[in-house]
Amino acid sequence: VTLVSGPTALKKPGFVDVVDVVCAKDMYSQVTSRAGEQDIIIKAAAVADYRPAEMADHKIKKAAGEGMALKLQRTDDILAYLGEHKRPGQILCGFSMETENLIENSRKKLQKKNLDIIAANSLTQEGAGFQGDTNVLTLITADSQEPLPMLSKEEAAHRLLDRLGEMRA
Repeated sequence: VTLVSGPTALKKPGFVDVVDVVCAKDMYSQVTSRAGEQDIIIKAAAVADYRPAEMADHKIKKAAGEGMALKLQRTDDILAYLGEHKRPGQILCGFSMETENLIENSRKKLQKKNLDIIAANSLTQEGAGFQGDTNVLTLITADSQEPLPMLSKEEAAHRLLDRLGEMRA
């Protein structure tokens, strides 16, 4: 098991090859360079879609009465790259966090990014999302849709891993 992770206060799991990264560019590089040797890839969280177009090496002083516009550029889409370069037999799992049209938007992402399964959840559903210790997932494949009840995040992860194991078998 290889875990490519940005900065976190969580304890690193044992018996796992942990690769620490600090920015989206590092995440893209580390994930894509290891992808070919993985049987199952789970992209549990997306990095930011945009980054500053320019980086200053000094403090930017404010000017009296002037506003400031921050120019952004797209980050590399790691999940799209993985879908485009998926090898035969490899299983690719993504996540979809939506605020509306959960199933429809998640199915579009599943197809567009060439995923085998997507774990969809809604920010508007109580008990789902980033806050708290629970989540409400719907596991979606090209030909199935399995809504899970509200579960602890650990139990939700186990249910997803069980489904991935079934797909691998």
